[in-house]
Amino acid sequence: MTPLRLAAVAVLVAGGILAGLLLSGGHSNPAVAHVAGEAITRDQLETAVDHFREEAKREGTPFPNEKTARFHALRNRFLGVLVYRAELSQAAKRLGLSVSNIQVLRRLNGAKEPGEGEEQESDQFQYDTVKSQMLYERIYAEVTRRVTAPTTAELAARRNATMKRYIDRLKRETQVRYEPGYAPGP
Repeated sequence: MTPLRLAAVAVLVAGGILAGLLLSGGHSNPAVAHVAGEAITRDQLETAVDHFREEAKREGTPFPNEKTARFHALRNRFLGVLVYRAELSQAAKRLGLSVSNIQVLRRLNGAKEPGEGEEQESDQFQYDTVKSQMLYERIYAEVTRRVTAPTTAELAARRNATMKRYIDRLKRETQVRYEPGYAPGP
């Protein structure tokens, strides 16, 4: 092969590798878990960790160092929260339920005390928390709408039991795959 052809092949190979990395997103934000095929990325997990790190700082509570076993256990518990949120989101879609960005922002802004929004803005984790809560409420209403009982207390107990069975089945049937080093522990 002539040097010119070798250079042309090298340029094409390098271009192909670059295009592949750009199309696949590279490895800058790899998945740490998959919930029924939906990826939870390292950036999403870092957003959760950063949220709780800031909360600890505001409260004057120490947050574990990233090299400790305690940090890894906490990080993996936060991942468990993200997995649960993905399960709720997928369940809501299957039921035909949704929450708009406007609804989430209204709930978020309505939950703040007067003047509170000026010092501290909501972060992505807070936004996602409110969205998940609203999806849970809509799922609860849908799943329990046909439940009846003679008293208010009995109705609440039956609805809660129905929702618990639904969530238990959801967790049991949803396929979750964790990348090595990221599985939530006990």
